[in-house]
Amino acid sequence: MEANNLKEQMWQQLRHGFFLSAMEGITNGTFCAERGGGCTMLQLGIYLAEPDNYHKITAYYANDILPADPQECLEFLREDVQAAKKASDALVCLNLASPHLEWALEAAKTFLQAGGDLIELNVHGGFTHYLSMGKMRAMVFPENQPELYHWAEAFCEREIPFIIKFNAKSNRTLLLQVLEALVKCPLAGIHMNIREEKTMQPDYDFVRKIKDDYPFFLLASGYVRSAIDAKSLFEAGADMVGIAEPTVKDPGFISRLVAEYKAIKK
Repeated sequence: MEANNLKEQMWQQLRHGFFLSAMEGITNGTFCAERGGGCTMLQLGIYLAEPDNYHKITAYYANDILPADPQECLEFLREDVQAAKKASDALVCLNLASPHLEWALEAAKTFLQAGGDLIELNVHGGFTHYLSMGKMRAMVFPENQPELYHWAEAFCEREIPFIIKFNAKSNRTLLLQVLEALVKCPLAGIHMNIREEKTMQPDYDFVRKIKDDYPFFLLASGYVRSAIDAKSLFEAGADMVGIAEPTVKDPGFISRLVAEYKAIKK
């Protein structure tokens, strides 16, 4: 299926929906199935494509590195996808980071072969190991932006359905420069973590600005704690609303919030 047709199909399925947003070391397939009631998309990960470092890194995120052996990696991801889809027909997305483009592309291809639906390129996280190489949220820095654009172009050329996750706490001038440049790339969408630490609320104004100025399919997450929060984000222009942390202690959080949202939307 051509990338543009796939993008349109996804938009139709996902627009005005809710998703379980990826959390490091938490959102595997079983967790997503247990907590993803009411969602139209579930995010697995954060997973790291570092085959050369599998079983070598002793940092706290070592268990999140995908298996180095291609067949083992395929089986690992297939089990995760099947577990996530056991309880719903939601699309399954892989939140992915990697030090090298070729590793990221291979992991993305393997995930799609395993039955996954789309990739979320992580330009949000802050692992020291990655920031030192100009990856994750360091990719919005001027010196690293060309590589980010190269990665986006490579994913597009291979017709890999993908979104890019950004952190709104990054330098917003730089972040908007990146969005301006990415307009030319037919990526499936962008995911913006818009949590506002001072107010402990989503940053509705920033969502509104992005939607007013850029054509992207927009996923928004961060401090969504009520149906009113979700409704306000949709009204600000978000195409999807994501929830993460509340689901750790409350498996039914999203399903109840979605039901409440549908009730107040009437």
